[in-house]
Amino acid sequence: MKTIMFSLIASLLIVFYSCNKPEQGISKAEMRKIVESRNIALGECFKSGDAEKVAMMYADSAKLSPNGSSFVHGRDNIKAFWAEDFKTSKTLEMNTNVLTIDGDKEVIYETGLASSKIMYKDTLYNVTVKYINVWRKQADGNYLLDIDFWNKAK
Repeated sequence: MKTIMFSLIASLLIVFYSCNKPEQGISKAEMRKIVESRNIALGECFKSGDAEKVAMMYADSAKLSPNGSSFVHGRDNIKAFWAEDFKTSKTLEMNTNVLTIDGDKEVIYETGLASSKIMYKDTLYNVTVKYINVWRKQADGNYLLDIDFWNKAK
């Protein structure tokens, strides 16, 4: 009886501890690699001038906070925002410089500077903004923008 009881307790402890293993974390280097690749993809979407492609970089419930404008909520509204913007402007170049990064494997927080060359009504502008992005891991494993906030850099 003691042997059966000992085996049962040992089995329960093994099951309990194997089910409660802490999940593997993600290093800052891995986060940076993810964010930098997402930023490159985002830049390519902007250069395409296709609001649908840009919108697909955002989560369904994403929040956009453009410089000097009201919040834009949800992918469909974000798509409409960019479609309107693309009527008068064309992004020719977009580069990001990630300054800080933190988070975990589910959510990555990023701050940085983005520099763009934008053609607006036949005039070329060099624009630099400071930004805060929150990338959230989706069910398919991809990271999409959950929060996109920027304003003019000094």
